[in-house]
Amino acid sequence: MKKAVRIGIVIVAIIALIAAFLFFKGASPKEFAVGDDEIALYIQLDTKEDIGLLVFDYSANESEQSGGISNADKSLIKHDDQLIHVWNKEDLQCSADIVEMSIQFRIITEYVDPNYENIYPENLTKTLEPVSFEAHFGESYSFTITGDNISGYKLIQN
Repeated sequence: MKKAVRIGIVIVAIIALIAAFLFFKGASPKEFAVGDDEIALYIQLDTKEDIGLLVFDYSANESEQSGGISNADKSLIKHDDQLIHVWNKEDLQCSADIVEMSIQFRIITEYVDPNYENIYPENLTKTLEPVSFEAHFGESYSFTITGDNISGYKLIQN
């Protein structure tokens, strides 16, 4: 009888663990959804090697700013990561529903501590061709970055 009770307890524990796993897996967000007052960039990396930082200089309705993406743990950004960057109307200082965007990405090939000036060693900096487009709040825009450190990188607007 004691053996049957133990087997029953083990089975109940296994079922509880499976149920908890399925609940938390289902409770996690499936995909990012852009808000009505936001513009989202989906940036898919398809490079031959991992990179240190992704820096971007941008203008929104002729207001020039810069930003960037790095890993908080100072690790390299994986060569096949999908990065998401979001701006809202306040970030872009824009009250209209449409904004003229111009973005120029720079890849910093090794990890360097980010800085507010976005100035990095020239020998580690690879500048991509700029892209301009009319951005609508509530929409997302997809880009792919391909290439490598030796041949150079290319930005493709999807």
